[in-house]
Amino acid sequence: MSWSAAENDRRAANILMIGTVSAVNAGAARARVDFGDLQSPDLPVGQLRAGALSFWWLPQVGEQVLVGCPGGDIGQGVILCGIFAGNAPSSDAGVPLIALAGGVMRVEGSIEVTGDVTASGISLVGHVHGGVQGGPDNTGKPK
Repeated sequence: MSWSAAENDRRAANILMIGTVSAVNAGAARARVDFGDLQSPDLPVGQLRAGALSFWWLPQVGEQVLVGCPGGDIGQGVILCGIFAGNAPSSDAGVPLIALAGGVMRVEGSIEVTGDVTASGISLVGHVHGGVQGGPDNTGKPK
């Protein structure tokens, strides 16, 4: 096989690669990925949206990710998404889930919900207040 044919094969094999995040630079929105014997430079992290409507997601060290490398060049790679590797947060494919691992999600703007919202078992639509009195008194906490 000629050198150029081998180089073309190598580049084709590197167009999509699966690796493990080894370092995260949140200030630059980049991360470094290990692919076995090969380590990437700091790569940009792709987002679901990055304009006026935006999502901010950075992978964690140890997370498995899919990296797209235009022309098979890892130096131009972009981290496309995370991949569950035996650590899926649910076994129920019918129920979407966002697992924050004890963290906090911040929403800038308004949220409109057409159904109920439940927090710590208390329904926003169906909760009741006991001890309601007329006049300027406030009600108690939901029960």
